[in-house]
Amino acid sequence: MRMDYILVLAIAALLAYRALTSRRWTDLPLLLCLMLAGLAFAAYEQADIGVALLGVAVFGVLASTLGSKANYAFIAVGAAYALAFSGSPLLVAQAMLLGFLSMAGSFAGEGSLGSHRTEARRDLVQIAIGAAFLLAFALLDYASARLLLIFALLFGMLLSDFAMLNRRSRLSKSLYGLERKGAAFGQGAMWLALGALAAVVFLNGKEAIVLLGALFIGDAAATIIGMKYGKTPLPYNRKKSVLGTAAYFAVTLAIAFPLLGYAAIPIALAAALVESLPRHIDDNFDTAIALVALMLLLGYAGLI
Repeated sequence: MRMDYILVLAIAALLAYRALTSRRWTDLPLLLCLMLAGLAFAAYEQADIGVALLGVAVFGVLASTLGSKANYAFIAVGAAYALAFSGSPLLVAQAMLLGFLSMAGSFAGEGSLGSHRTEARRDLVQIAIGAAFLLAFALLDYASARLLLIFALLFGMLLSDFAMLNRRSRLSKSLYGLERKGAAFGQGAMWLALGALAAVVFLNGKEAIVLLGALFIGDAAATIIGMKYGKTPLPYNRKKSVLGTAAYFAVTLAIAFPLLGYAAIPIALAAALVESLPRHIDDNFDTAIALVALMLLLGYAGLI
């Protein structure tokens, strides 16, 4: 049987399974739209369109089965896909981003901050993960670091599955203890993962490192400083403090300036502003999209 027929059958089977197991029937049309986006990406980059569409379907199904025993099998399928096409990490990252986005409606919403101790512990973990990613991008070539990030996200989903299926385990209690009050388990982590994927899909080298630094380190540092020392709220968002927003700007600027020079100033300002807005999908994802657009614009203008 021809390979393209096998791909079409595989995609059809995955979409059928996705429709039967979806928590929201509206997710299937969204997945189909994002598969069209994957087709456009692949055509533009002259990549194998069948491989790209299969990847979107695989990761869409993977996200839809999060927290079930079936997800273990799909994580293995996703890992096998990533290994098989490890020579094209950009294609894999695009497929993962578009597939995970198809489930965005299921983890939309926003939890409220928990206790200072819980939030500080959560943000310290986020900073540690971000620092590990930045170190990887500094020490490895860009393609290898991007592939490492992809497998780290798959490993994170594996841990999430274990935590959700084994609620009495020590790991589960530790991970659930990091979640914000009123938020679905893993909600914040999934949006952060989508922001990280957007960074490595649309940006290269220094720009991607800056965005990852802002998402993982700038955001977490702003929350820690804002909760502990922020006494003056922003006039347009009483939930955010002036000091916390200033901390986001300062940390992002400190990361970006050695890499991008004076272009780091508008980038840090945009990051702090978008994160401080009162209404958004999720501050991690909104900030990622805003900074991707800004850095692409600055790149086209020859400023970075």
